[in-house]
Amino acid sequence: MSLKKLFSFSMLTFCSSFIAQAEEWQTIPVPDSMEITLPGGEQKIIQPSCAMDEVPVPGPDGNPIMLPNDFRFYFQPGDSDNLLIFLQGGGACWNDATCVDSLILQQDGNPQSRPTYNPSIYTENDPRQVGGIFNDAREDNPFRDWNKVFVPYCSGDLHVGSSDNVYTDNTGAITGQPGAPVLIKHRGHDNVMAVREWLKTNYPGKNPRNVLISGSSAGGYGATLNYPYFESAFSRSRTALLSDGAMGVMTQGFVDDVLTDGGPWNLEATLPRQYERMLGRFYAFSLNNQLMKALTYQYPFDRFAQYSTGLDAVQIQFFKIADQIDRGNLDPASWQLSESEFLYFLTWHFRMATSINTLSVFTWNYQYYLGEGTCHTILTDFCEQTELPVSSPSPFFNETSAGGVPFKDWLYDFATKRNFRENSVSYTN
Repeated sequence: MSLKKLFSFSMLTFCSSFIAQAEEWQTIPVPDSMEITLPGGEQKIIQPSCAMDEVPVPGPDGNPIMLPNDFRFYFQPGDSDNLLIFLQGGGACWNDATCVDSLILQQDGNPQSRPTYNPSIYTENDPRQVGGIFNDAREDNPFRDWNKVFVPYCSGDLHVGSSDNVYTDNTGAITGQPGAPVLIKHRGHDNVMAVREWLKTNYPGKNPRNVLISGSSAGGYGATLNYPYFESAFSRSRTALLSDGAMGVMTQGFVDDVLTDGGPWNLEATLPRQYERMLGRFYAFSLNNQLMKALTYQYPFDRFAQYSTGLDAVQIQFFKIADQIDRGNLDPASWQLSESEFLYFLTWHFRMATSINTLSVFTWNYQYYLGEGTCHTILTDFCEQTELPVSSPSPFFNETSAGGVPFKDWLYDFATKRNFRENSVSYTN
């Protein structure tokens, strides 16, 4: 362990002693290797990390400089006895084309293209910059006095990986050598478990009244797949899950290549038992239902919810990316979604709507909010821009398209009401 990491590890306890005295966001450093205790009592060594050890960031003169890309997370104490845990989004990667070749688009600065994932701890990973549910300056934010944990996302694995993979730089644009290897660390699960370990020992409340486990986009999947780990740390609290912009509409090829034993993220070593039994038995047409039913049935006294817009442009784009890869198209520059591709829009919407309505019928502790438009995610102010028309920014405060129901109030009631009563709402009603 480096001296810097060793110092960071010693700072974990030091920082926690000041948390109860401050109201600002605390940056919690994480060592690159640590021992944790799993819910069943088993000890395990994890290696928290971002996808790359170093990333370029703009220097003082405007030219890029390389900075250490160490994983860290953020905590803000609140005045209530409630806790919000949020997992940030930022795409995903699982092969040479997505993990390496797509980054070239970012280097070229092509406004019509984007990388499929964010490997940087610096980009869109600071709670003080994302707004939305973290905007405590607004008096109409019902979560402003909650204790908050913000888990950055920089591993490309939906917060569930625990492996180091070597991919190929086919063009040489990243390494300067065509065909050269590129090491990508899929350690999102290790990062989440480091956060959980810190919460177990340092969270001042220990047993908050309400715990809302949430995530946007890739973080929505991460919150869903890691829910049993967080729930076990706060089993005496009223616990709820909100998955934001993560409706599980993907292709069977993606499911077979990634959500399986021996896949690129080593899921057989990370998933809770509820999901591990499903590896190799996930089906694209029922993926979202499989994930949510596993939770609703396992935790009948907890509550679960999902949010999406009816034509979420980013989710549809990732559906297209997976389909193009299944068809053998490995050129990221050709993956951009266009407004004329009606079949992708119609297929995604049909499968998404079928999923949430089926869950509403066959579960007793689930609800959804389906908003109008193409905006991707609602918990922060990042309504990702594509060339497609999008809903207005700051959707967390402005969203009322589902029958006039304000989303922020809908979410607060869902997370805090003593007794759960389903309140699914949609812009189509």
